[in-house]
Amino acid sequence: MHIAIVGPIATNDIQQYLNGSHEKLPVGYSGAPLLASLIGSLIERGHTVSAITLSKDIALDEKGFVKAYGPNFSISYCVMRPRAWAPNRFMPGRIVDLFALEKRLLIAAINEAKPDVVHAHWAYEFGAAAISVKYPHVITSHDSPFDIARISNSEKLTICAYRWLRTLIAKNVLRRANYVTTVSPYLRDKIQPITRCKVQVIPNPVDDCALALAERRQSNNRPTIVMVCNGWDARKNPEPGLLAFTKLKIKMPGATMHLYGNDFGPNQTAETWCKAKGIENGMHFHGAVQHKQLLKELARHDLLLHTSIEESFGMVIAEAMAMGLPVVAGNASGAVPWVVGDSGMLCNIRDSDDIAAALVEALSAQRYAASSSSGIDSIKNRFTTTAVTNEFFAIYKAAISAWPTDHTNSATKGVVE
Repeated sequence: MHIAIVGPIATNDIQQYLNGSHEKLPVGYSGAPLLASLIGSLIERGHTVSAITLSKDIALDEKGFVKAYGPNFSISYCVMRPRAWAPNRFMPGRIVDLFALEKRLLIAAINEAKPDVVHAHWAYEFGAAAISVKYPHVITSHDSPFDIARISNSEKLTICAYRWLRTLIAKNVLRRANYVTTVSPYLRDKIQPITRCKVQVIPNPVDDCALALAERRQSNNRPTIVMVCNGWDARKNPEPGLLAFTKLKIKMPGATMHLYGNDFGPNQTAETWCKAKGIENGMHFHGAVQHKQLLKELARHDLLLHTSIEESFGMVIAEAMAMGLPVVAGNASGAVPWVVGDSGMLCNIRDSDDIAAALVEALSAQRYAASSSSGIDSIKNRFTTTAVTNEFFAIYKAAISAWPTDHTNSATKGVVE
């Protein structure tokens, strides 16, 4: 089968599938290394994959896109205008015309690839391109557009308006889509009222590299707590977690905290905020790192603290569990309780006292060992790349079978039994 995977794909995440050096290629679109896991799994099964993404570092040229190749694999990088609102040379900001340029180039790349089926991730510009071509499509919604927009109401006007305008794109995509999947039951319940088809839950795949780092752990009196936040904003809600750590140190003076992600590097927003509060003692600010390196860093620590207000899945939670790290996270944070299950502590992540109490309990000897072991087992039973790929392949076949025009010539190849 020939599958087009359309979504945010970073060159660093898929470089192993390319011929030759990748140093001169566009950087792609970071933030979804899980797509590389799906791509790799499909290639290993003998399928052909055409990855199609956007990249801000390509010159503003509407005529084409940059391509690279590997065995049974190609990737097309389309222009993404760097600025959302302000003009980009002779073009408006990308949100001003609702990603019209980006959508047009994505459609052109899909049409050139001529896939058997198009699988778009996120129901915004990528989903809009997928439903606009004459090929069977599957849309995977990784978030609730309306909830994301509502949470942004507390942020500055340009961010809030940007989110609400993107919601218009997603609403149109989901209403028109023939096949829609979401990554959790929580998100399914959010998306089902918007779309006309029955929404299927297919979770995110946990990279095999994370499971390879699995270790059934025991507690210690000098724990290292890790937080991974991709940005300092209202939804990520990092402040109560940072305050809770200072309270944990009163009971466990040997504890340290390691912070990763955008805005969490040296002299960035998180460190500046902590220094202003005088609570930076014991904290180490690492910032953004590549996904493979992040997995190695996670494995060095003892417990993941995740204070996000809303998650449609919680990828870093699943990855930490796969390695045997117990988790402390929100008891009302969207899909988080479904992902965590019995492999950690759930608490009120808006209350630093409640978080601190949960950390103490999670680090207790008996609770810690049980959570570590059950987390590994839970991921192996629910979120492996093999299981997720099987589920997606079944829906690809269904989408192709239901499509009115027989345009495929390879849909029966490489069928998963």
